[in-house]
Amino acid sequence: MRPLHWIALGLAVAVFTTAPDDRVDVAEVLGSLLVLVGWIRLSKAVPDLPLRLTLGYLAVLTVVVAAALSAPAARAWLDDADPAVVWASSVPALGFQAALCHAMGTRARGARVRSGWWWFVAEAAILVALVASVLYDGAGWRWLYGVGTVGLVGVLLVILLGALQGSAPWAGAPEDART
Repeated sequence: MRPLHWIALGLAVAVFTTAPDDRVDVAEVLGSLLVLVGWIRLSKAVPDLPLRLTLGYLAVLTVVVAAALSAPAARAWLDDADPAVVWASSVPALGFQAALCHAMGTRARGARVRSGWWWFVAEAAILVALVASVLYDGAGWRWLYGVGTVGLVGVLLVILLGALQGSAPWAGAPEDART
């Protein structure tokens, strides 16, 4: 599998699965590990990737947070926690995705891929959701209710773009793997 396909698969596992309240959330950890594997493969395939170090730190931090919050007691605690804590627990994963979007959009633009601008759309959607959540919960701007769901659209777009554009040479796939 190509690097972006690993990342898309990991995100799909993390987004589309959930554990019962009394079970360990293995899917979240597995999805984060798949994203980390994809990131490692991408960083080896594309040594000049923008934001490479930042992406590496965020990928590892995402796995650590997913593992720490996978136990039923931790998830129950998070359900009762302040919204700022819930937001903070999602920052590594969403930060990784936003930084990945920026890096891949920059690579696509450098390769003159016309559909590469969709990476920047996904990045903007994720960043809007991150900021809207802070303003909704922290500043009390209740008129922003529902804007945070724009981030889900951004994440779904990252999954789709990773699956569709993952076999391109500019996206870290080997030259002979275009088909």
